[in-house]
Amino acid sequence: MKIPKKVKIGGHTIIVRQIEMVDDSTCSGDAQYVSGQIRINKDLPQTRKEAVFIHEAMHHINSTLKHELLDSLAEQLYQFLKDNKLI
Repeated sequence: MKIPKKVKIGGHTIIVRQIEMVDDSTCSGDAQYVSGQIRINKDLPQTRKEAVFIHEAMHHINSTLKHELLDSLAEQLYQFLKDNKLI
C-alpha cells in the first residue's frame, strides 16, 4: 500500500506524515485532530505503517470508539484488505 501524503476524511483534508516519534519512542502513530494530521512512526516496518495508517484514519472517522475496539477493527480491516489483495 502506498501511504498518501494527504487524505480527505469527512470533508476535511488530513495531512499524513511519517516522522520520528521523539516524544515517545514506543508510539506507532497518532491522530492530531486540531492540526488535521495523521503521524506515523517512520521507523516501523512497512506493513506496520500501513496498519497504523488505517488505525489513525479510523480515529479521524470516529473518535468516540474505545481505543481497544478501534485497534482490533483496524488490524482486522488491514488483514482483510491485505489477504484479499485489495491493497
